[in-house]
Amino acid sequence: MRGPRPIYEPQRYPQAGENNPDVRLGVVAATGGNTRWMDVSGTHDDALIARAGWMPDSTHVYAVRTNRLQNRLELLSAAAASGKASRILEESDPYWVNIPDDPVFVDGGKQFLWLSERDGFRHLYLNSIDGKQSRQLTKGPWEVTSINGVDESAGRVYFTSSETSPLERQFYSIGSGGESKTRLSFGSGTHTIAMGPGEHFYLDTFSSVSSPPRTTLHAGDGRELGVYREANRRITEDFEILPTELVNFRTADGALLYARLIRPAGFDASRKHPAVVLVYGGPQAQGVRNAWMGVDLDQVLAHAGFVVWQVDNRGSYGRGHAFETPVFRNLGVTELTDQVAGVDYLLSLGFVDRARIGIRGWSYGGFMTLNAMLNAPDLFRAGIGGAPVTDWRNYDTIYTERYMGLPKDNPDAYRRTALPEQAKNLKGRLMIAHNVEDDNVLFQNTVQMLEALERAGKQFELQIYTQKTHGVTGIEARQLNAAMLDFFQRNLK
Repeated sequence: MRGPRPIYEPQRYPQAGENNPDVRLGVVAATGGNTRWMDVSGTHDDALIARAGWMPDSTHVYAVRTNRLQNRLELLSAAAASGKASRILEESDPYWVNIPDDPVFVDGGKQFLWLSERDGFRHLYLNSIDGKQSRQLTKGPWEVTSINGVDESAGRVYFTSSETSPLERQFYSIGSGGESKTRLSFGSGTHTIAMGPGEHFYLDTFSSVSSPPRTTLHAGDGRELGVYREANRRITEDFEILPTELVNFRTADGALLYARLIRPAGFDASRKHPAVVLVYGGPQAQGVRNAWMGVDLDQVLAHAGFVVWQVDNRGSYGRGHAFETPVFRNLGVTELTDQVAGVDYLLSLGFVDRARIGIRGWSYGGFMTLNAMLNAPDLFRAGIGGAPVTDWRNYDTIYTERYMGLPKDNPDAYRRTALPEQAKNLKGRLMIAHNVEDDNVLFQNTVQMLEALERAGKQFELQIYTQKTHGVTGIEARQLNAAMLDFFQRNLK
């Protein structure tokens, strides 16, 4: 609500190293009455409740609890009548445990399906509720990305995975004993599944870098029964969608990285073109996929004459836990090394001008943009950092401490990765954009960065928005996109 006076809206936001709020899990009768508190909270300030819900017998609730550093996880069962809790399973990791989805109960609650990375990749396990038995149903150097349904009468579990390629999502079923794994989806790309009650039918929404989303209806055995929603071909008819190429390359130390490339309108391989790198770079995200991207700013930039480039560096999602952990306790370092390697590979193709390379990103990508501008200043001529984390001591406890640990235990890395202290390194042209009421990455990050740049005598551009969100949306987004296009045209053309 806009008006002539500000409104005070306090919000709890514990930053890295600060006290977390005490959280309790309780049960109350649907008709009201006293709350029965479950004994799942653990030690004060060292326990996080990540998941909770009812178990099938309606007399117990489950809770997924981790320690503060999130390198130990427990699945607990608590009696609703007494609150007494017992542990069903425990997992630990020398780095961190990625929190799985909620357990899927089967066999009347005597067993449950669970996603775990205990062998290095996220796979499907069938566990007994007493914690005494655990059977791994899927195995291999790929990820199960979701459990889509269970047909108990047929003894089949439906799931989506990256088995064919880290860039794809395909749909499978498997027997409850791990036998007879069957691929049900076809077509190289991304399949998003919505199963109906009883798992007898499902909708499959398929897309690829060259195909807009198309949704079809299938029987549980994979047979296509009809088209639920055809692809919207008006997009490709009304707009010239420049093709996206999926490529891969290896870094100097042998890591295989995936990237996507859009060549500009009027592309001439004999000329040197300016390029804009899109970056996110943070954990639990994957930007390079064989999926439809649609009409977005990348297409606008490509039509304006820019090569568009994106790389998923180490630390990103979908390649197994070992691919993520190089960022542990040192956010931004390995990620930037891989992004620089990506630009070097792009330059090796022969059609990009080394003197006209820009970079842009939002949130973690904003952090990475400023990181690149300050720590690879001779490579990037212009950058737009949106809603950037500029000092990990400013970000929230849950996310930051999972990867960086507590500030008191890892002070050198927190100080080394703080960007305001590196403001003096800026050489290129920089724009920062941020919502002043951002409740995810606090505006405090941008304020500290601006002060450091001003004290260092560095020039920059600033786009300030007043929305209460982490991203800029609506009509303001149109204004921001126009400003970003103008910025790159002024500084890279």
